Amino acid sequence: MVTLSVTRSRVAAVLNRAADGFNTEPWDPYLNPLLNAIDAAAGFTPGKSSRDAEDTSISAWDALAVHLGDQWPGDWEREAGRSQADIVDALRATAAKAVAA
Repeated sequence: MVTLSVTRSRVAAVLNRAADGFNTEPWDPYLNPLLNAIDAAAGFTPGKSSRDAEDTSISAWDALAVHLGDQWPGDWEREAGRSQADIVDALRATAAKAVAA
């Protein structure tokens, strides 16, 4: 088995793919939540995926939480007035920070 390290560029790629995914499947905090989009973009399915996919997904979640001021993304996305544009902007900004770090 090949083990890949979770690099900043991999995290950024996952975050950008998650943002892109909302173009085809619109964001909904309950039906198509942010964290599920990150999991899908990382290729992570609980109980079925590689450890690398899980590590990459968790690293992307963590990067997003830091970007949001250490707020849990699941709570943040369900705040009143949150829009798909807010979600996509946060994902893209976090991706940009990840590669700039």
